[in-house]
Amino acid sequence: MEYGQLLVISAAVIGSAIIKNSVGIGAGIFLLPLLSLVLPPKLALALGAPAMLVSDLVGVRSYWQEWDREELLFLLPPAVGGVVLGGVLIALVPGDVFKIAVGVTAVVFSIYNLFRTGIAGGVSSNRPDFKAVHQIYRRLLTILFGFAGGTASTLIHAGGMVMSVYLISQQRSSRRFVGTLVLFFATINFFKVLTYYRIGILNRDILVLVGCLSPLIILGGVLGNHLNKRIAARLFRTITLVLVFLIGLRLLTTI
Repeated sequence: MEYGQLLVISAAVIGSAIIKNSVGIGAGIFLLPLLSLVLPPKLALALGAPAMLVSDLVGVRSYWQEWDREELLFLLPPAVGGVVLGGVLIALVPGDVFKIAVGVTAVVFSIYNLFRTGIAGGVSSNRPDFKAVHQIYRRLLTILFGFAGGTASTLIHAGGMVMSVYLISQQRSSRRFVGTLVLFFATINFFKVLTYYRIGILNRDILVLVGCLSPLIILGGVLGNHLNKRIAARLFRTITLVLVFLIGLRLLTTI
């Protein structure tokens, strides 16, 4: 790799780790478009899974037991099924189409969340009262979002978009919100690494590269946890969304 590529990859993984451990939303959709600027899209996808798994493990330690156990119990099994489906679909998607999908997703995601009232603050102002809904319906909804989150995460590392729509609609502290997302994606990214390796887009060279980048990822995770405690989530999430928009726009202009 050239020095420019390594610089962009390093910035991508440390930035993703900061986002993952500070606001919980947008880490994957920040990481993948940035990596896709210097790597083939499917190679960027493969590198992203182990890189985010490292930052997830940092997050699990930082947010230990600050998650919603009951919610995770219902979210994780269908999410693993979504990972399996995503692994099947990856082999069917051409590289150019994949790159376009990543760029469009980044742009749409950032624009939608920049102009949606309340999401930058961590809790939607138009929050549905899930507690008032029948328990069976709520659990079916949980299963649906879990499956969709696993599939989107496997295809374009966009599971955070899906899960944020579900989790942010429920009243919870920023620590509990991020903690639930971190443990959810730590589990999902573990299965994604196995899936990517099995279908052949992840190899030992990529794992060695991620191992070399691990100190930067860990540093980003620690910094993200610190920012969660010190900086207003609304401001930091707005900055992140602007970056995601610019990266996605740049990706689309290089097709």
